[in-house]
Amino acid sequence: MKPNPTALETAINPDAQGPKHGVESHRRLFCPHYDDCLDEAVVRGWNSWTCSACELGLVSPEVEGGLEGYATQRRLA
Repeated sequence: MKPNPTALETAINPDAQGPKHGVESHRRLFCPHYDDCLDEAVVRGWNSWTCSACELGLVSPEVEGGLEGYATQRRLA
């Protein structure tokens, strides 16, 4: 099974708040396949993309410190 990102018609508003808005509502940011999907979206020239149809990232790993902690961990890796 391989990652299955899907193109979005419009860009995601990164400043949107709430459970149905923003990047976190469309993408599984802590998925181990996230970078592969990002690469695929770039290669295909997509303006934006979603993880909603992908079965690989259904379970996101527990990340200490939330999004900021995760970003810091990735930057230091």
